[in-house]
Amino acid sequence: GSVGWEGGAMSKRFQQGVDPDAASIFNRGEELQRLDSQRQTVNIVIIVLAIAGMVLGILENELLWHNRNIPVLSFQLIKLLNSMLTIILFYYVLRYYSIEFELLEVSGKTVMGAPYLQAFVLSGLLWPFITEACIILVHPLPFVNYIVHIWGLDTYCAYSSDAFATVFMLLRLYYYTPRIIAEVSGLKNEKTRLIGLMNNVDLSYHFILKAMLRDSLLTLLFLFVVSVITMSYAMIVFERPVGPDTNLDLFENSVWLIIITMTTVGYGDTYPKTPSGRYVAIFAALLAVVLVALAVGAVTDRLTLTRDESKVLEFIDNIRNKQERKVAAARMLQNGWRAYVKEREMYEKKHGFPPPEQDRPQNRILNQPRYYKAALDYAQMRGESVNGISTDVALTVTENAVSIKRINTNLEDLDKKLAEMHNMIKTAVLGGASTKSTRW
Repeated sequence: GSVGWEGGAMSKRFQQGVDPDAASIFNRGEELQRLDSQRQTVNIVIIVLAIAGMVLGILENELLWHNRNIPVLSFQLIKLLNSMLTIILFYYVLRYYSIEFELLEVSGKTVMGAPYLQAFVLSGLLWPFITEACIILVHPLPFVNYIVHIWGLDTYCAYSSDAFATVFMLLRLYYYTPRIIAEVSGLKNEKTRLIGLMNNVDLSYHFILKAMLRDSLLTLLFLFVVSVITMSYAMIVFERPVGPDTNLDLFENSVWLIIITMTTVGYGDTYPKTPSGRYVAIFAALLAVVLVALAVGAVTDRLTLTRDESKVLEFIDNIRNKQERKVAAARMLQNGWRAYVKEREMYEKKHGFPPPEQDRPQNRILNQPRYYKAALDYAQMRGESVNGISTDVALTVTENAVSIKRINTNLEDLDKKLAEMHNMIKTAVLGGASTKSTRW
């Protein structure tokens, strides 16, 4: 029955003059557009839920710290709400990867005929799903709170389990930053996906992040701000149990330390005193190497001149050098004339008559220091002059006129040759026709 229906539908398409392959491609495009719209909506919901859960975790951790790590019922309610958000977030993550698999399936990038789970594993989506699940499932659990004791660097610190869980939740911001940038940039849609398929390029979130880091300094600034804020809060959590021996229990001091560490300045006025705080500082220093390299590359690309800009700059430099050469040439002539007059006057004063032909002053003006220096300066400027674009307007106009005249002459010669060939062909055709008619 299905075969007969498909055959009837196919014959109906042929009768209507519609290519079934084109209709199939059109339906596939509509399906890709629908799935991509769902993916974008689910992705936004995931980002909002992840950030909301992180904010609830920070709120609960701060309230617990100010209550001297003594949990109360209100704190448990906040953690219970966070757990509910995490469950909803996990559901939407499952939905997201289901849509991604459907997109691959419609695009023809999955194993046909295999069971769903096997095809999902072979599609390459399993490990990203496991990684994201591990990141989002870690959160302060309700009615679970214990103290973690850490010794090191001659210090003793007591942390609550919620503090470690909250710091781990900050990884959500790092993990979803590429998605945030991709959704804001608008580079993740069905059209760009189609272009990527045509060129065998996977438009993943990391690819879009790489493109935005290369083209947008605001993206790099956003990454820097996110890194400073998250690591500053982690530094506060790990350093404040030391007590009055540290000033990193204030957010502004932690921000100061992270920025000074990431910019490799390191004044030494503030430094972490706990092992966990020093691990955060090490991570900030390593991350700064990557961000500084990206910043240098982005600034270099912005300051690199295009071909047209280089040509214009070369043209301007050539004009400036030409003016300087004119001044140097005038200075050389001026010093040469003064040296000539001076040598002539000295000779007449010494001998009482003008110098003879073989002993003219111009033969000795090269010995004058001022003229010699001016001549050297002029020769050096001519040697260092910019070669490339001609700045002599009269010369350029003359060269263009000569070129145009040469082209016109060639066109005239070509017209004459074409006219001669036309006459020869016409003569041959008419001569042949007249011969045949005479013979006939």
